[in-house]
Amino acid sequence: MKAKGSKTTVYERARRLSFVIACAVCIAGCSAASTPAAENEESVKTTVKVEEAAKRSMGDPRELIAEVNASTKTEIVAEAGGKLLKLARRNGELVKAGDVIAEFESKSGKLEKESAEAKLFADEALLEKTRTEISSSRVTLTNTIKDLEKELKEQTAQGASEADIEKTKRSLQASMQQLNTLDSGKTLASLEANVVTSRLALEQAEKAWNGGRIVAPANGVLTDVKADIGMSVPLGSTFGIVQNTDKVKIKANLTQSAVELVGDKKELIYIDSNGDGKPRKAKVAYLAGVPDTGTKLYALELEADNADGALKPASRVRIQLTTPEEENVVAVPALSILKEGTDAFVFVMNGNTASKRRVELGRVNGSYQEVLKGVDIGEQVVVSGQHGLEEGQTVER
Repeated sequence: MKAKGSKTTVYERARRLSFVIACAVCIAGCSAASTPAAENEESVKTTVKVEEAAKRSMGDPRELIAEVNASTKTEIVAEAGGKLLKLARRNGELVKAGDVIAEFESKSGKLEKESAEAKLFADEALLEKTRTEISSSRVTLTNTIKDLEKELKEQTAQGASEADIEKTKRSLQASMQQLNTLDSGKTLASLEANVVTSRLALEQAEKAWNGGRIVAPANGVLTDVKADIGMSVPLGSTFGIVQNTDKVKIKANLTQSAVELVGDKKELIYIDSNGDGKPRKAKVAYLAGVPDTGTKLYALELEADNADGALKPASRVRIQLTTPEEENVVAVPALSILKEGTDAFVFVMNGNTASKRRVELGRVNGSYQEVLKGVDIGEQVVVSGQHGLEEGQTVER
């Protein structure tokens, strides 16, 4: 029994030893196989693609619609009322000072003119008559004074009575006083004033009548004529308006962001879409420092030369708030941008090291996006392979 038990024990020990050896061999093999893989994993580096940050256009200059206004407006007042017979010019036409715009029939205007002519004629006739009478009276008084002076001398020499001498003196004094009154011109002055007043009244009546015509008071574009042939034109009414368009004002209302785009520019470019479409310059005449309390917008006013009359009042033009140069900004490919919540980042290369950079973004144009802050021109931005990168990680390009 012991011999049998001894054999069993030896056999079990041998089996156990074989199992241990097999495990050791297996472990050794696994260790040997894992070592090269680890070494290969350490030797593999992340490869990325980069692109240089550069200035790129974000599109055409930003524009705003504005309205054209005349630099000055002159009202055409109907100096005399009457029936409109003819319209020589229509709204929108260019006119020059003195051009006939309309013809009308005004009996009252014509009568006023004729009455003023008659009054002036009467006053001038009275003045001339009075002058003649004064001239004749002066001659008579002068002769009378000479005769009285001669008589007074004779009376004194002949020893005439005091009563006769005193009487002659009083007559002489009265005649001299009358002559002084004539020479003072007071009588003629009032009559001459009447003539001047009548002449002015006639000029006004003639201007009002003007041969039954309404003429342009200035150069410009005729607007706001509402009367038509056959209608009655009230005395003193506004028949129309002449808008001076040699220079025009271009007006617009800006938001706060648009004001920032204008900045301190002295000139802006405008384009008349209805004209030749060529860009033209206009002077910045006024930009409000505070917004309108109602609209919350800022008033902008430009001044532009318009000698060729290309711009019409009430028409619209496009103002360029920015220049093509201002639209060229630092931009990066949109695919290079990483988002973390509300923040945006890109990886910028510093040698072979990737540096994570927070950026402020602006507009998008195609596959590129404007970078307001965070990246400078010429920096190498990772555009492929940036996902999974970490700050300071070494990469290959």
